[in-house]
Amino acid sequence: MAQYNAAAGAPPREQVIPEGPARERAQRELAARLERLPTTATHVKTRVVVGLATFFDGFDALAIAFVMPVIAGLWHLKPQETGMLISGAYVGQIVGALFFPWVAEKFGRLRSVAYSAGLFGLASLGCAFTFSMPSLLVARFVQGCGLGGEVPVASAYINEIAPAPTRGRFFLMYEASFAVGYLGAATVGVFLIPSLGWQSIFVIGALPAAVAAVMRMLLPESPRWLVGKGRAGEAEAIVARMEGEAEAKLGHALEAPNVSAVPPPPTQKTRLRELFAGPYLRRTGVVWTLWFCNFFATQSLNTWLPTLYRTQFHLSVQQSLQLAFVGHFFSIGSVIVVALLLDRTGRRIWFTGAMAIGGLILIALAATGTRDAILVMVLATSAVVFLSTCSVSLYVYTPELYPTRMRALGCGGGATVRNIAGSLGPTLLGIVLATHGVSSVFLMLGVVPLVAAAVVALFGIETKGRVLEEISP
Repeated sequence: MAQYNAAAGAPPREQVIPEGPARERAQRELAARLERLPTTATHVKTRVVVGLATFFDGFDALAIAFVMPVIAGLWHLKPQETGMLISGAYVGQIVGALFFPWVAEKFGRLRSVAYSAGLFGLASLGCAFTFSMPSLLVARFVQGCGLGGEVPVASAYINEIAPAPTRGRFFLMYEASFAVGYLGAATVGVFLIPSLGWQSIFVIGALPAAVAAVMRMLLPESPRWLVGKGRAGEAEAIVARMEGEAEAKLGHALEAPNVSAVPPPPTQKTRLRELFAGPYLRRTGVVWTLWFCNFFATQSLNTWLPTLYRTQFHLSVQQSLQLAFVGHFFSIGSVIVVALLLDRTGRRIWFTGAMAIGGLILIALAATGTRDAILVMVLATSAVVFLSTCSVSLYVYTPELYPTRMRALGCGGGATVRNIAGSLGPTLLGIVLATHGVSSVFLMLGVVPLVAAAVVALFGIETKGRVLEEISP
């Protein structure tokens, strides 16, 4: 690949390299150059800007949890209706997780992230003007389409830029923005909803539309995606700029890239069925089990706990929101811990242990049969803390399991399963709550993570510290 003189401002090559040995060489050289970079200004800017969109993804995903204790009484909703309203966005996310990764593979990671972020921002504003359960359900569905598309494509985008030795920590520091978005929604729910009304949280959630408007002007496209499409000149310009930033930071020239350490990229075209063929069948089975079981439990708890405090433990709206806020505050700490440790412990050990501990805590909570809201908050929060470390780690693990040509599709498949779990869990919780009571709810939510812990312990593969092209042939 010809070098791009960033200092001289020479334009990148415009021609597209056809499929074949020349494109394969360009892909290997570019991957080797990316892998030897320290954290540069482009890395940081990408993490901040995409992280801001992901912050609001988390914010908007949880907003309904803090609205429900108010509108459940205001609109006289039954538990089954509450579950449907919570699940509405997750049904939309299924659509978004299927559509936007396709956009990302065909038209680029950055364009897909910007479009999806703009959609869920505008739909959040629409939620503020709804007036009934059906109208809010429709607005939440549209919002979910954007929410479902942003996270998996952003995951692929960030993973393709981050170098292997620190990819887990780099990515999780970005993904912490999603958890901070949860805390942001909890903060607004506690302090603004009682005074300004439930609509205020949806108005604030519309800000991603502004972020999306400037994202494509501020950030580069994924170099790995560009060179995979034969657009080597554009990829070269981006990597050359990052190399210049790295040399300015280090004060000396970079070492030569070790191209021989990067395996040749596969030459076949991407096919959806390849997720279920060869080595990817086992990987897909493991990671989909993790996505389903983790989000079945966490999304049910995150979205239902404020309403459970209000309807089952008869706390005031303010008290219910405050207890939920405490839980999300401690979840932020769990993200920081896993960001520091995941590259040391490895993915497989972490998933097995955290899923098992979270599930056992919920089973213990069910066994107590307690009616003490504080004890419920302590045990449920402890379970969510462990399970949340897996929630964010899945956004690291899933992109690692698939090659660049199908990484967005692999992430989209995982996100689709996540969204099925996110729509099924709250709905089923409402049914179990109405028919069997709150202890049965916690028992159901505790058993599911234990299934995932067993599956990943038996069949999961380790990916820490390995170059993406090495992991995924």
